[in-house]
Amino acid sequence: MIETMNSIRNFIVFEGIDGTGTTSQLRLLRERFAAIGKAEKVVFTQEPTDTEIGKLIRKALSKELSLEQKTIAQLFAADRTEHIYGNAGIIEHTANGKAVFSDRYFFSSLAYQGLSVGKSLAKKLNEDFPLPELLFFFDIPVQTSMSRIDKRGLQKEIYEKKDFQTAVRQEYLRIIEEYEKSAPEMQIIRIDAEKDIQEIHQKIWSFVENLPKL
Repeated sequence: MIETMNSIRNFIVFEGIDGTGTTSQLRLLRERFAAIGKAEKVVFTQEPTDTEIGKLIRKALSKELSLEQKTIAQLFAADRTEHIYGNAGIIEHTANGKAVFSDRYFFSSLAYQGLSVGKSLAKKLNEDFPLPELLFFFDIPVQTSMSRIDKRGLQKEIYEKKDFQTAVRQEYLRIIEEYEKSAPEMQIIRIDAEKDIQEIHQKIWSFVENLPKL
């Protein structure tokens, strides 16, 4: 059983396997908030972050740098600590009345690093991080996600393999189900990522249009 944690008001997370379209949906949200004059009230971020720790992780993911999987798992936790608690971090932004949207959070580590280094270590490294107020889980068949990744025409990252993504999707589904039972303070919205991009956007917008909450 996953232990519940305190949640951060006005903190929203998008999760899913690679190729589910979270980045595109966050872009649409950024544009829409700007269109209604709320650009200064929202912050869009991602993990790995753009800090030096995050850049190191990205080098490992892109195969530019060879690191042990346990090292990568620990780097993700360190990057996340700065992301939450550091200067201009999530807690600082939400304390200043802003809503923060993050493309990935510790749920990714529970799924990806849970498979690469073991569930016990992944849980230990991430068990103290606070929950978001809203979690959007993007689900999609692995075949569709891999097709989208192939269409990018970019070099695949270390985890962008069909067999691994299949295992990650199953792990995500297990994790989401556990949190639905154990963390009532966090609202979880499941997204069918195969649907039309605008249809998905409208569903997400219906949950977030009044953010930040005062």
